[in-house]
Amino acid sequence: MKQSKHGDVETIHVKATAGQMYLNYYLFYVDGLLIDTGPSSCQEEILPFLKSKKINKVALTHFHEDHTGNANWIERELGAEMFIHPMSIELCKRDGVYPDYRHDFWGPRKAFHARPIRTSVQSDNRIWEAIHTPGHSRDHLAFFNHETGILFSGDLFVTPKPKVCMWQESVPTLMDSIRTVLSYDVNEMFCAHAGYVPNGKEMLQMKLDYLIETNEKINQLHLKGFSIEEINQQLYPKKSPITHISKKEWDSVHFIRSLVEDEPCLQ
Repeated sequence: MKQSKHGDVETIHVKATAGQMYLNYYLFYVDGLLIDTGPSSCQEEILPFLKSKKINKVALTHFHEDHTGNANWIERELGAEMFIHPMSIELCKRDGVYPDYRHDFWGPRKAFHARPIRTSVQSDNRIWEAIHTPGHSRDHLAFFNHETGILFSGDLFVTPKPKVCMWQESVPTLMDSIRTVLSYDVNEMFCAHAGYVPNGKEMLQMKLDYLIETNEKINQLHLKGFSIEEINQQLYPKKSPITHISKKEWDSVHFIRSLVEDEPCLQ
């Protein structure tokens, strides 16, 4: 576990492990507001950080267990108000159900209660606009402060050049969400899996440019008659380790299929 600070934003960095593989997770605190709660598998490292802060509210970017894994503990022990997109309120009242490999990495996600986010979340002294940014998940939100240009991006960014995605994701919808966020004056970005990104807008633009270029390449191959499996073999012959570990819940095939078949959803 490592702690750091960039301006007013305090960060804790943990690594969730399963076998010989690990995944990075970053948790953020600013002005009495906690952004997401981190995975329960890293609770031992995270709780001292949480106990040392005056947490009045928790803004959840989406319902996935790596972002909500400690929400139950925070609700019981700290009594902080939890906020999430309205569509996930009922889902979060039940224990999380998801594949075994995700339990191995992130641990269980116990039921908790949250209030709906409408347009913004108020921290002690600032207002954070809640920007609906679906694609990775339907309920995904990013939080932006207009005065500072700080963006908490959840899983919107993660990496500038993705090659795999979950089967539930919509890459065209994600691209439209990035376009939405690029219309804001973003400065610093805080990403749940990449950490502190000082040139946030530049990196989001880099990801969008890559996705546009990749989309054109994939669709040209598809128009020539290549199947999704054939395109996958051409472009991504080497399987990512996460594809094997996740039993193909994460796969480059899903990434290609989404770019070929999915239409952006209305935000």
